[in-house]
Amino acid sequence: MKLEHIAIDVPDPEAFKAWWCENLGMRLSSNPGFIMDDSGESGLEIYRTGETPCAPDYAKMNSMTLHVAFVSDDVKADVDRLVAAGATLEQLKLDSPAFHMAILRDPWGVAIQLCRREKTIFVK
Repeated sequence: MKLEHIAIDVPDPEAFKAWWCENLGMRLSSNPGFIMDDSGESGLEIYRTGETPCAPDYAKMNSMTLHVAFVSDDVKADVDRLVAAGATLEQLKLDSPAFHMAILRDPWGVAIQLCRREKTIFVK
């Protein structure tokens, strides 16, 4: 099977989609509830369910409970750009030349991981 999407319940889906498209290179799908990566083959469903009184408080969750990871060619430069756009930095590791990593939170508290790896973690 191939991963299609992951769904995230947020308080303001339209603002969330706009920020992620503008700052993380995602793009709107022809289906308005979705944003997709540059491959156009996987992405995120962004919605407000209405079945619970409020969306989860992602900022209170450990970033290892839920995070969305992106490949970054320059983790430090992307961190600086995202912080300027309203993200908050939680963790930055640049000490190993084989692996650079950062954890940030978007304006809704959703954890974003940026990674630059010498070798992919996936078997090809």
